[in-house]
Amino acid sequence: MNILNIIGLIANIIGTIILAFSISGYIKSMRLAIDGHELFIVSYLTPHKPVVQVTGTDEHMNRDEKKYSIFTWIGIIFVISGFTCQLSSHIF
Repeated sequence: MNILNIIGLIANIIGTIILAFSISGYIKSMRLAIDGHELFIVSYLTPHKPVVQVTGTDEHMNRDEKKYSIFTWIGIIFVISGFTCQLSSHIF
């Protein structure tokens, strides 16, 4: 096997792992915001319980979006460079 092919495979694996962790972190923050809104809806629809209001979910979402978008771009760069290495190993 060509060394560029091996480097490409390793870069693809690293990029995929980085992408998986960044997307799972962002989805976790989205799920938290949705749960907060569901809690508000459930507490609003039950008249015998007090209404629970959840605020600040958009701030958490924006913070996590900024944090995880950096890791997403790093993962994309690894995947593209891995693909480029594999493609160039077959060409040369």
